[in-house]
Amino acid sequence: MQEEELPQDDDVLPDSLSDALEEASIATAEALKRGQTRCIVEVLLPEFWDPDAGPTFAMEGDQLRFWKLTRRFIDGLAQHSGMTHVKAVYPDMGTAAMLKHQWEDCAFQLASLGDRRPISNEDEVIIVAAPDPQGAEPCMKIAQELENLRPLVIFNPRFTTVDIGVGLNVRRLRSQFLSTFDTTYSLRPIGEVGTVFRRYPTLWKVFISDPQRPGRFKLAAERPSRPTGEIIEMIMEEEFGKPQGEEAGEERQGPGFFGSIGSAIASLQRFGRSLSN
Repeated sequence: MQEEELPQDDDVLPDSLSDALEEASIATAEALKRGQTRCIVEVLLPEFWDPDAGPTFAMEGDQLRFWKLTRRFIDGLAQHSGMTHVKAVYPDMGTAAMLKHQWEDCAFQLASLGDRRPISNEDEVIIVAAPDPQGAEPCMKIAQELENLRPLVIFNPRFTTVDIGVGLNVRRLRSQFLSTFDTTYSLRPIGEVGTVFRRYPTLWKVFISDPQRPGRFKLAAERPSRPTGEIIEMIMEEEFGKPQGEEAGEERQGPGFFGSIGSAIASLQRFGRSLSN
């Protein structure tokens, strides 16, 4: 008789990109049913997302494939929430026009942050897809118009910027705005060593690659709120120790701290491969 495999820490992680988007839509629909009106969803795959630059489209067709990810999420959210008047708002008028042409059969309405009035009174839920720093102000206007009476979901927002022309007050305002949202789903790789994961309504989890089980992850920590960079660094030091030579102030030898751990990105490629399905 074959021995049944015991549950593992990383069983909560999605097995594919399709699974991640489905889980994100289910978690967000549950949050909406519980009364949440401001939600953030993050599916930040290295193939399509740079922390500083936002969406990256290195290969021909990547842009449309990325927008198809948003459609999968929006279709799933509509299905699991039971809402029929769904509005998807894209970053610019060019993208919205292209998608209207490509997706003539979609069940939701499309608009752009550049429209004079992107939302209407009939909209039951509004999803803003991948807004960049220039889209922060239009997003805030949408939120103000909704007055928390109807839900607003932001998919892969990137409001932070390294642009020195953006003042401290503007950065602070954007940060305060995002703090009014609950992250209902987050899949965010940590460099080459693991991932930060959250699915509403559970705790935030930090996973690291497990050297004893190639291609798998082990749970390193759980937190009630999003772990900051400093907290993640502390977790890594607890798991792996400080980089070689750091305590004595010596120059690092060999491949370095993170290089010696192995690449969890290779494990995360299972998400990227499902894009072609």
